[in-house]
Amino acid sequence: MPAGRVFLVASRNHAVDKPLSTPPLPYGPGDEQHQPDEAKTHAALRADMHAIQETTFRDYGHAVRSVHAKSHGLLRGELRVLDGLPPELAQGMFARPATYPVVLRISTNPGDILDDDISSPRGLALKVFGVEGERLPGSEGDVTQDFVMANAPAFAAPDTASFAGNLKLLALTTDSGQAWKKGFSAVLRGAEAAVEAFGAKSPMLTTMGGHPITHPLGETFYSQVPFRHGSYVAKLAVSPVSPELLALKDAKVDLAGRPNGLREEVIAFFRDGGGEWELRVQLRTDANTMPIEDASVAWPEDASPYMAVARISVPPQPAWNEARARVMEDGLAFSPWHGLAAHRPLGGINRSRREAYAMAAGFRGEHNGCPMAEPRQAPVPTDGAAQAYGTTRGREGRRPGTPDARPGAWTSPMSDGPRHIVAGAAGGLAAGIVLSAVIAGMAARSGGPSELGELERRTAGRLGLPHRPPHADAVAGEEITAHLGHLALSAVAGAGYGLATRGDGASPVGPGLAFGLGFYTLAYGIAGPALGVARAPWRDSAGSVAQHVAMHAAFGVLTAFLTDRVARRMQA
Repeated sequence: MPAGRVFLVASRNHAVDKPLSTPPLPYGPGDEQHQPDEAKTHAALRADMHAIQETTFRDYGHAVRSVHAKSHGLLRGELRVLDGLPPELAQGMFARPATYPVVLRISTNPGDILDDDISSPRGLALKVFGVEGERLPGSEGDVTQDFVMANAPAFAAPDTASFAGNLKLLALTTDSGQAWKKGFSAVLRGAEAAVEAFGAKSPMLTTMGGHPITHPLGETFYSQVPFRHGSYVAKLAVSPVSPELLALKDAKVDLAGRPNGLREEVIAFFRDGGGEWELRVQLRTDANTMPIEDASVAWPEDASPYMAVARISVPPQPAWNEARARVMEDGLAFSPWHGLAAHRPLGGINRSRREAYAMAAGFRGEHNGCPMAEPRQAPVPTDGAAQAYGTTRGREGRRPGTPDARPGAWTSPMSDGPRHIVAGAAGGLAAGIVLSAVIAGMAARSGGPSELGELERRTAGRLGLPHRPPHADAVAGEEITAHLGHLALSAVAGAGYGLATRGDGASPVGPGLAFGLGFYTLAYGIAGPALGVARAPWRDSAGSVAQHVAMHAAFGVLTAFLTDRVARRMQA
């Protein structure tokens, strides 16, 4: 393609308003950079995914996915490749106009089945049927092409090691009771709303449970990670284009008393009408700003906009019922490694998915007595009334009166709240005292001010108050003030923990870990860098990050354990 050539792709309801003026970079085998310890990291990832599935299988008696376990819509439609695509877009399965059957699965992120007000990122999995061509290893003889997407333009972790760390936290907190998760999710949604008020978004907050409670059909879904696009490299997106779907963008959903409210909304939408999306491609034009191995970087759309290559149409239908769930939940697996060699997944995150997804699908097939095999035709039943709840265990959120309910997973009466607030404050204060003692001991060995003292100096500097210069000798009064402030914050945080959990009967380890690591994320990942008093984790040294994570994890577990003990004593 000659340098400077401009092309513009238009479709019935969408046109790129910033045409691509830079030629796309050709794919080369050297585009990927494998890490030396990838095999070890991949094994750890598979182990955590397996642990999640083992945990949920013990609880439900039915095997579900290790991530994106809960579906909100199981749909059947068709994908039509657009006419007149320029050569750069007419690659792989988009090389010529064609119409294919397709199934869509709309889901949310966790590996256990949770009520919808524990709000997390949404996912969209597509399986296209009848796609012929040279296949990826392991999918020889198949005729399907899968696309696995989520509603953010970049992945929550930059690489496989970080992905494995995030998944380990999910594994530790899987099935640990919903009460504390609901409270934690509400707090994170408030924090995310504050971030969005300044025109930004926090992938970390939304991933951990702070996603706004909005209609899933109004979302744009992204591959997040790159793929070959024939001779080039691209990311993909699926975006709503029909007016009825566009009207649902950022539309709030009331989930009060509706554990499966998102599924109910999807059912209601497709009961009387259909919807259309565009499948779009973002071509890689700059190796520096569009990395392949760092999945956390969103490729700049002003340099390379997403351009339509196909349109997905879904007619009115029963969007979810038990019959569809038996086929799509138990009988289908979605993986970016099901497809054409022309759309080969690229980058470390995609490499880690290959064996991990195959293992997770095999677990479901073995434990549910339904071996996995790629179908040659769209298998979704077209008849049967829509229903929001299934009859198989593990299809719906745990709540009183359902097959998935278990003792001790629910909050105490509201009148019991003050007891848990007091217990949490006491637990947080006691855990804070232990942590302050550790920090003071570290400062004594170094001979300088403690980290809390340094933090107090930086905060005073930001507020324009008198303060000693960084790294100057410690002053007793300053250190006492810093530690007292730390203890007060620990007590307040503990009170919030007690209010959120209210003795939900679960082991304190999982909730405590989530609380401690969530506290670290808010303090060091968001508030500290935003205020200019702490380095962001990705700018800090690995040793410092590891130290802070370990200390906050210990603080969280200790707070949870002490809160539980104090609450029990107060009840007695």
